Amino acid sequence: MKNNIRLQKTTIESIVFSFASDALRHTLRPLAALLYHRMELPLFLLCAVLLARPCSAAPGQWELTGSLAAARDSHTATLLPNGRVLVAGGFDVFPVFELDGAELYDPATGQWTATGSLRSARDSHSATLLPNGKVLVAGGLGTGSEFLTSAELYDPASGTWASTGSLAFQRSQLTAALLADGRVLVAGGYNGTYPASAEIYDPATGRWTTTGSLHTARGSHTETLLPNGQILVAGGANNGVALASAELYDPASGTWTLTGSLATARAGCTATLLPAGKVLVAGGFDGTNYFASAELYDPASGTWTPTGSLTTARDAHTATLLPDGKVLVAGGYNGAGLVSAELYDPATGIWTPTGNLVVARAAYTTTLLPDGHVLAAGGSTGTAIVSSAELYDAGIVEATQVSGRGSVTGQGDTARFTLRATLSGDRASGSLTFSDPAAGLSISRAKVRTLTFNGNSADFTGTARLADGSRVTYSVSVSDNSSDASTDSFTISLSNGYSAGGTLTSGDIQIQ
Repeated sequence: MKNNIRLQKTTIESIVFSFASDALRHTLRPLAALLYHRMELPLFLLCAVLLARPCSAAPGQWELTGSLAAARDSHTATLLPNGRVLVAGGFDVFPVFELDGAELYDPATGQWTATGSLRSARDSHSATLLPNGKVLVAGGLGTGSEFLTSAELYDPASGTWASTGSLAFQRSQLTAALLADGRVLVAGGYNGTYPASAEIYDPATGRWTTTGSLHTARGSHTETLLPNGQILVAGGANNGVALASAELYDPASGTWTLTGSLATARAGCTATLLPAGKVLVAGGFDGTNYFASAELYDPASGTWTPTGSLTTARDAHTATLLPDGKVLVAGGYNGAGLVSAELYDPATGIWTPTGNLVVARAAYTTTLLPDGHVLAAGGSTGTAIVSSAELYDAGIVEATQVSGRGSVTGQGDTARFTLRATLSGDRASGSLTFSDPAAGLSISRAKVRTLTFNGNSADFTGTARLADGSRVTYSVSVSDNSSDASTDSFTISLSNGYSAGGTLTSGDIQIQ
């Protein structure tokens, strides 16, 4: 079942399962359900009291939003291109274990609605948004506590799931990362043992192919796509022993190489890619200790350095990169379910407390919504698995303007641009200039027709006239990294087939 150094789903299960073998924990599941059933009424009354609390929406605070139809933890949550959030699968102690239900959260209404059910009930699986807008779910633990190889695709257009190619290896507690070329890498996990194997899913064929194996078999680790296209895997556990090792996957060669090790062996931690390109690992558990420590990985040197410690030790928490570049860590477990939350500032390396969750929760999900709020859904309080959900107000003021100038890589040379676009109500206005001398392309003035904001990014479209007099339509996407202007990005595509862009080589973009 689950790696036995991870948070057990409830205090009841912790008492029953303790750190027993995975095989024994499978056998004891019915007892956990019975104990949970006898506590159902008092737990229901406790939740009713919590849900009756009034909302106090304010920057830095959480407020309850619509509840899931089904209580669940160890599920997945995926932000869809239409701005809704898909929650799928998960675990509940009573009346069932693994769940096949899926639900959609609509930020406009604050409500959840049922969507098509998974073809296979599962928890501790992976979920990845593909470039075509579909969601790939793979592996996990299924009904009857069997480890799964099956995978399926969710189509937001139809609200249905369809089977796709199966994994070569059974695995739960796996990690998945979307590669730069649109394929998906899964690595490690748990299936009664800890596989070192890794495999890649190709959306074009719907098939998985094995790739180079990890140097160290592991589950409950982290997996992060780096700006250079490589994948960083760090920490985790093997046979109840927490790991400090880390390794890099190169998609070009299909091989793994060891990189610097964490200072602290840990599983159940979080890993967050910061705007400047470093990776923040925070918290975790080693089977005995819950950690408050945090470390930064520098891809340039391949080394880890300590940074400020969390104010509260925790594992099975979540970490969310906010539009302003700070990291929100919330909830988790350290012998009890946690409500505390805190913010990491990359500029200072310091954590500061922020508003508490309304409901303690661990093994849950958080999702950054397009308007800058953070949605927390489901999870375990330490005494019950919950259906409640809540929103964190990061205090992000809705953007109305994007502006800037800079240079990026053109088609063979340096391209330069200036931009200014404003949104007033539903009306967009502004202008764009763009020049790529090597391609012989120049836009002296372009009109802005549409403009949308998504946190620290903006997309706008319009019409433009080229230097040769021809007229084209264009699409531009930009991002504003307020903590480091050199990592702002600009991409442009024209209806005549031209495209260029990437991270700025000079200049700055501002979204306000």
